[in-house]
Amino acid sequence: MTGVAEQASPDRLWFPECRTLAGTLAFHAARIPGHPAVVTADSSVSYRELDAVSNRLARALTDAGAGAGTRIAVIGHESAHYYELLFAVAKIGAVLVPVNWRLSAPEVAHILSDSQAMFLFADGTGGELPSTGSTSVIGYDTDYYARWIDGFDDAPVVPDTSETDPIAQLYTSGTTGLPKGVVLPQRSFFAIGDLLAGAGVDWIDWHRGDVSLIGLPGFHIGGLWWAMQGFRSGITNAVMPYFSAEHALALFSRYQITTGCMAAAMIQILLSDPSVSRRTFASLRKVIYGGSPISEDLLQRAMTILRCDFAQIYGLTETGNTAVCLPPDQHRPGTPRMRAAGRPYPGVECRIVGDNGETLPVGAVGEVQLKTPARMLEYWRLPDATAATLVDGWIITGDAGYLDADGYLYIHDRIKDMIISAGENVYPAEIENVLAGHPAVHDVAVIGVPDDRWGEAIHAFVTATAGAEIDTRSLVEFASNRLAAFKLPAKYHLVDSIPRNPSGKILRRELRAEFWSGRDRQVN
Repeated sequence: MTGVAEQASPDRLWFPECRTLAGTLAFHAARIPGHPAVVTADSSVSYRELDAVSNRLARALTDAGAGAGTRIAVIGHESAHYYELLFAVAKIGAVLVPVNWRLSAPEVAHILSDSQAMFLFADGTGGELPSTGSTSVIGYDTDYYARWIDGFDDAPVVPDTSETDPIAQLYTSGTTGLPKGVVLPQRSFFAIGDLLAGAGVDWIDWHRGDVSLIGLPGFHIGGLWWAMQGFRSGITNAVMPYFSAEHALALFSRYQITTGCMAAAMIQILLSDPSVSRRTFASLRKVIYGGSPISEDLLQRAMTILRCDFAQIYGLTETGNTAVCLPPDQHRPGTPRMRAAGRPYPGVECRIVGDNGETLPVGAVGEVQLKTPARMLEYWRLPDATAATLVDGWIITGDAGYLDADGYLYIHDRIKDMIISAGENVYPAEIENVLAGHPAVHDVAVIGVPDDRWGEAIHAFVTATAGAEIDTRSLVEFASNRLAAFKLPAKYHLVDSIPRNPSGKILRRELRAEFWSGRDRQVN
């Protein structure tokens, strides 16, 4: 990597004494007690209030038997309650397990069972909850929740934890069809900020007076990581139940948002609202985006209307979110650099590895591997999978790409079969496993195809069991009852056979060829 010489703004906020989540909240509750920590369209919670209520909740959890290492799950739309629970969990040394509220009941049941969660906090918006077995369900928007925690005092709870202790367990889909729990340490939420500040680099920064829009949900590493950057800086964090143009614009209007993190698809949704104008975003100075690349047309439109800096981030849940960044000064539509994912942060390493494990030279395409201090500890209870992904400190990403002479990373393709649709990671095997259970389905293959709005759309190729006829409507209904909506195929192709190699592996490239022909990279 070369050329890191940017000078950070003198207004930048960075507090090196904040090393853990619990310590961060206690620090700012003492430093700026009345400053808004979390705001919604119609509420505001100060740092002092957030610290106090999370102390009471921490004592309630301890009284109920939770402690160091206890898994505590949460499902529901974004609200101040989510952060009350996050910090309460941190104060007792437990581990938060955020659950995507769009998952189906069987998918939620797997996460609860696999994580061995003692509690599931829910707000009633997660749809039908499964039978939770030994997991106790608490509605954190109920009178019971308020009465429960009000029975305890709000004296400080000081945990015996460090930055190497686990704090979050986020589930990612896997090529086997079952989600894996990525266990992240406290340092995952502090390491990149330290590296940026230590190098005087302001690719991603927080200023006095900032109001940060948390566009990504807390069950994604991007949403949780971004929120913690705001909390560490002692700024105001604006949250909405879920992303929509209406919710986001209401926050812009009320709080004069200055910075935010969104997926590229969210930026498009925001700009498509007929009410927006340059005046709408007059307070905005920087947007961080990730989850999928941004098209140059969308970037040009966003730069014209939003009139702010942009930074693209690339990483995985396993890397503790961002490991690579395309800085604002490289966002120049029409230049080759716009096709880059970015370059590693100072202190983060990136290498490209060939089929035989050799490090490849500049320009050669191979597997992307990343070494970052924010990396995961393990996959929960999956030592073999951990050993295959985390090797000598390197995260094996499964993405194919190359580095240019300046150290910028370009993602060329995916070694794994993952589909990214609207910033959501979707694995074909998970969908295939479900559709294979349909009585009329003999064989099935799933791929991602280019989509102008969502990046990629999910397409399923299906062959019928001998003597059976496949009704597309029944496939839709069958899948809808078993998969989250964002995992549902946008189109079903009824075919005579699925191309496979002699060992039985699906030849996805043959299926993808029709849709990706003429494109110089196989991601959109």
